[in-house]
Amino acid sequence: MPTPPFAFDAARFQAELATSAIGRFLTYRDSVESTMVLARREADEGAPHGTLVLAEEQTAGRGRRGRGFHSPAGENLYFTLILRVEPPNQGRLPVAVPLAVCRGLRAEGVDARIKWPNDIWVGKRKLSGMLIDAESGADGFVAFPGIGINVNGDPTLISELRETATSLGRELGHAVLREALLARICNELEAAMAMPGDVLVAAYREASMVLGCDVIVSPAVGEAYEAWAKDIAGDGSLIVVRRDGVSETVTAADVSLRPIP
Repeated sequence: MPTPPFAFDAARFQAELATSAIGRFLTYRDSVESTMVLARREADEGAPHGTLVLAEEQTAGRGRRGRGFHSPAGENLYFTLILRVEPPNQGRLPVAVPLAVCRGLRAEGVDARIKWPNDIWVGKRKLSGMLIDAESGADGFVAFPGIGINVNGDPTLISELRETATSLGRELGHAVLREALLARICNELEAAMAMPGDVLVAAYREASMVLGCDVIVSPAVGEAYEAWAKDIAGDGSLIVVRRDGVSETVTAADVSLRPIP
C-alpha cells in the first residue's frame, strides 16, 4: 500500500475550492467521537450554510441503521457538512450528495458507481459510505450529510472488511491528495444542487450500479424480496418491480445485487 500523505493541509484545500459556500468554513479536529455529533453542535452555535466539519479520526462513527463505521486515523476522509437548505431544494439532497461524491471519486480515475441509496462502490467493493440526517428547528431546516471515504488506508487489512471494501490508494496503486479530492467533492455538490431536477436525476441514473439489475430488497421491517430495479424517482427513491409484476417505490431499505446463477 502507498504511504498516506501528511496531515490535512487546509490551505491547499481552500486553494482547490471553487464554491461560493460549501466548504468555505472549515472546522478541523485530530480526533472526534463523530463529525456528525460535532456538526450538530456547530450548527446549534450558528455555523453558516456550507460549513465543513472534518476529522482525522472518529472514535464512534455511525453508518446507516446505526451500524459502526471503521475510522482509522490519518488515512482517509471523515466529514460532515452543515447545509441550511430552503424547502424547494431539500428533496435534492439524497440524489445530489451521492452523485457529488461519486463524481469526485471518478475524477481520480476509478469506475465509481452509486449503490442505492448512497454507498459508492468500485466493482464489488465499497469505497465510501454516507448518512444524511436532517432536522427542522427555530433556524429552519438543516441537513447533515456525514461521509466517509477510504482514501489511502487499506481496509482489506481488517478481517471483516477483507472481501467487501477497498480504497482509492488500493485501486490506483498510489497515494491520493485528500485536499484536492475533498475540494472536488464540495465543488461537485454545489454544482449538483444548482442543476435542474431532471438533469440531476439523469446524472444519478447514469452513475447507478443497480438500475436494470435484479436485486434483493431488505426493508427495515418485513421480509427481504427479489425485484428488478427499474428507475430512480426525483427524490432519490428506488422504483422496483417485484417478481409478481407489482411496481413498488422503496424509500428505506438495503439493496444488494442478486447473484448471477
